[in-house]
Amino acid sequence: MNITRRSLLKGTLVTATAAVLGASRMRLASGALLVYDSRLPQSLALQRSHGGRSIDLAREHASRWRTLRRLRCSGIVVGLTSWSDLVQVRGLLEGRGGRLRAQARCDRLFYWEMTGPARNTRTLGHRNNR
Repeated sequence: MNITRRSLLKGTLVTATAAVLGASRMRLASGALLVYDSRLPQSLALQRSHGGRSIDLAREHASRWRTLRRLRCSGIVVGLTSWSDLVQVRGLLEGRGGRLRAQARCDRLFYWEMTGPARNTRTLGHRNNR
């Protein structure tokens, strides 16, 4: 992974915000999809303060990641999860065109931001000549 000055500053800002305000009071980008784990108190507190669309990883484990595999949003996806869940979600989203924007450690958990999966960009009338 190539660490840029911008990603370092974003990670520092997220960590400082989480430390000062606490994870439960962090403001998420408007319209962002939140990925959280209801089994983790800090993650659940963030979801309760979010009020927008969210996906619970406790249910995703039971459904074999069905919702995330079928995700069709192209906006920002943020999460406060364990490292192993971050790796799993990142793999699912990157496989569909999503990209990691920022990540920062908040105690045992990781706060992260990704762009959502890219939408199909095929133009109408274009044929694939194979």
